[in-house]
Amino acid sequence: MESSILKKAPLQVWVLSFTLLLPGLAFGQTVTAKAAQASSRDSSFRARLKAAAQLYEELEYEQALKTLTQAKALATTDDERAEAAMYEAIVLADLGRRSQSLRAFREALSLQPDSQLPVRVSPKVARDFDDVRKKLQSERVASAPVEPPPPAPSQDRPVLEPEGAASAVATPSPAAPTPSLLTSAEPELVAHESTGLRIRPLPVALLGAGVLAGGIGSYLGLRSRSDIQSARDTFSVNEQMGHLDAARGKALGANILFGVAATAAAGAVITYFLDNEATAQREAR
Repeated sequence: MESSILKKAPLQVWVLSFTLLLPGLAFGQTVTAKAAQASSRDSSFRARLKAAAQLYEELEYEQALKTLTQAKALATTDDERAEAAMYEAIVLADLGRRSQSLRAFREALSLQPDSQLPVRVSPKVARDFDDVRKKLQSERVASAPVEPPPPAPSQDRPVLEPEGAASAVATPSPAAPTPSLLTSAEPELVAHESTGLRIRPLPVALLGAGVLAGGIGSYLGLRSRSDIQSARDTFSVNEQMGHLDAARGKALGANILFGVAATAAAGAVITYFLDNEATAQREAR
């Protein structure tokens, strides 16, 4: 019965059925092809990244860099681009191309701020990575939009003065004492006040010079320690000798400035007391 009905169906019904069916089949094939292509690209990226990591472990830095370039071309997401850039920065650092390594670190952290170092690196490379992260964080804070302050309250209503202010206005101020009521002890008080502490320029100048010399000496001492630490971190003998020579020069300068600071402080104390003694002798005469 059913087959007879299908045979009797007009030609237009068959044409309409195929017209509706063909686009659906084409769309399904397109979606399947795109999914297969995305999966293939993802697996190719992972294969290139794994191969680059293996070449890096084998100290084949140039080949690892070429493989990472291929992996970056296959990356489709920011996470994949950040991962490839992170490996690229590490390889460039081991090749001695520090400026390019810093740019690659910046690219990776810009795409993924929470990225971490995927492999163990030297302290110098880890310090460069931390410096780039801190700089990017400070730039984000500086470029963050500032929220406008809340609007001021409306001044339509009259502001009432507090009771304390009204009573203060109503209370008359006491009259100033007349000259006839001044006691004879006031001239002595005025004379005592005029002989109080005075600012003496020479002790102040010596003390300021001592503080300045001590501050510069402390800075040089800190820089000397930093140079010693840099000499410990580097692997080049020439760089180590350069850092140690710089550390010795800064340490010598710091010691000299500390001596100047101590001498200036002692001079400030001595001149202050000598000036006080001379002033006391002049007043006694």
